[in-house]
Amino acid sequence: MSGPLLETTALRLAAGGKPLCVGLDWQVRRGEFWCLLGRNGAGKSTLLHALAGLRPDDGGDILLEREPLAALSPPALARRRGLMEQQQFDAFGSSVLETVCAGRYPHQGGAGWDSAEDREAAARALAAVALAECAGKDVRALSGGERQRVALATLLAQDPPLLLLDEPTAQQDAAAQIAVMRLLRDLADDGKAVVAACHDLNLAARFATHALVLGAERHWLGPAAEVLTAPVLQPAFGCAFEVIDGAHGRLFVPLPA
Repeated sequence: MSGPLLETTALRLAAGGKPLCVGLDWQVRRGEFWCLLGRNGAGKSTLLHALAGLRPDDGGDILLEREPLAALSPPALARRRGLMEQQQFDAFGSSVLETVCAGRYPHQGGAGWDSAEDREAAARALAAVALAECAGKDVRALSGGERQRVALATLLAQDPPLLLLDEPTAQQDAAAQIAVMRLLRDLADDGKAVVAACHDLNLAARFATHALVLGAERHWLGPAAEVLTAPVLQPAFGCAFEVIDGAHGRLFVPLPA
């Protein structure tokens, strides 16, 4: 088995004096699709930002390909990891294709001009998220769900080995949610490492290879089939769950108190 692409040791994160992650020892390898799960405010977005090098940790270590994040320059980071944020903001007009081409910047050697290769990579990424027909549209004219898929396409065009995603299925209809999760699983199967914050337990159980569940100053991690169980989810989410074996795996139904 190959060494970890991403590794945390005794990682501690806090927000507003509230501990979020405490003593997180974790390894993520190529070929793995990790879903981050937990209540609102459990620290999923904070953890993703720390893993991306966009916020400092409060103790411990984060290594990317065995190098400390702080030792990597911004261009080197951009070639090794990419982050898809939960929300997108477009202050100025731009075509969808040009927006996706922004993901190619780490590969342009500082020139800043889109080559034919960059535009081809952007077009392939748009096709992968079923938005090829939107290439010429103004990005501000898209629906919320379409805009999120453009953000995913931008990450695909960036093409780092580690993909970090904050709620990639947000604002998507049911069919698009399935398509996005299947694409992420395919990327992992093709050798990427994928870490995605997710609210839908059933999507996570169906597509993730591994899960990290954040609770109140504790966590559970490992293969999805071992972690996504009622004894873990009940204390993490503060409610009971009925577990049903379905045609596509286990279904988790939260029960009223």
